[in-house]
Amino acid sequence: MLAAVRRRPLSLPLGALAAAAFSSTAAANPSISYLISRCGLSPAAAARAAPSVRLASPGAAARADAVLALLRRYGFSDADISSTIRKQPTVLASDPSNTLQPKLDFLASVGVSAPLLQRLISLNPTLLHRSVEDHLAPLFATLREVLGGSDDRVVAVLRRWPFVARCQPKATMLRWLPLLRDAYGLSADEIAFLVARQPGVLMQGPDRINEIVDAVRRVGFEPGSPMFAEGFLVFSQMKAATLESKMELYRHLGLDNDSIVQMIRRYPASMRASEKKISEMVGFLTGKAGLSLEDIVASPYMLALSLENLSRRCAVFAVLTRAGKRPGQPLRWALVYSEHRFLNLYVQPHADGLPDVLRAMKGEIPVRGIWWVGGGQS
Repeated sequence: MLAAVRRRPLSLPLGALAAAAFSSTAAANPSISYLISRCGLSPAAAARAAPSVRLASPGAAARADAVLALLRRYGFSDADISSTIRKQPTVLASDPSNTLQPKLDFLASVGVSAPLLQRLISLNPTLLHRSVEDHLAPLFATLREVLGGSDDRVVAVLRRWPFVARCQPKATMLRWLPLLRDAYGLSADEIAFLVARQPGVLMQGPDRINEIVDAVRRVGFEPGSPMFAEGFLVFSQMKAATLESKMELYRHLGLDNDSIVQMIRRYPASMRASEKKISEMVGFLTGKAGLSLEDIVASPYMLALSLENLSRRCAVFAVLTRAGKRPGQPLRWALVYSEHRFLNLYVQPHADGLPDVLRAMKGEIPVRGIWWVGGGQS
């Protein structure tokens, strides 16, 4: 019996075996050990990054230490360092004084400070290996030109869309900028508006720019018209197939092409909502809210609101109507009023004598339908 027990093989969980294997590998490979202990990488990420680092060579560990010290001096947290090294492990092998610091100094000099500096680098660590003269300086110069000559505006764009820092001015911006400015006649202010509101436009190629312009023209916005830039902004955020799918959905919900175009011309952002939200909003507005499709076309701003917000306002209207206090304004107007104006007109004047309006505004009274409002809703 004792001999049988001695011969029985030791059974270890697979997780324990994997951990033991990683521990053995890390002990045998100083690069993996360093990446785990000093940079916060997981064992698997450290194993993938180790071939790019090779810290066993003379002086490599000291250089890596200097790199980490430099990043910490510029305010990088442990999480920032881990993200940066995981994406670009060769940063550890870089010369901290001659390769890395000039990029950090340049970014700081143009107003990129914490926490944007750390976020920009951790998302785009290749910037540390880009040339200041050939990439960063031309990039900022071009962005200043597009946005109106202010570093603050450039920083605001980078804050909204850090990946803009990857743009190659000659390969991207200097291709679409003349197209919008010279071929389509957009003013400097219109271009600055587009870039400030949707920095991703900087990364579009000429073919995509032409596609967006064609889509905007199809709804009646010509370059130079007051709403062209707004339409371009909305349509640039979706592919042509997505735009057509939403148009088809509106047709399925009962709108004809002329009504859809009219709605977009009034409020281009009516195309920005997801198809799920469009279906829910149109269903609610033409169902429980008792509005017509014509009301939606006339006031498409309703589609930008939350269903919860609409439900509460409709519930307030229903409470007032049942109490014989018929609101004087059409419902479709009231639904898009500011919160302050809606409260002043429909809630506060009745709060003492009709407490249910407060409950309705808090979402405590569900709306079951207010089609009896009749002429006051349209």
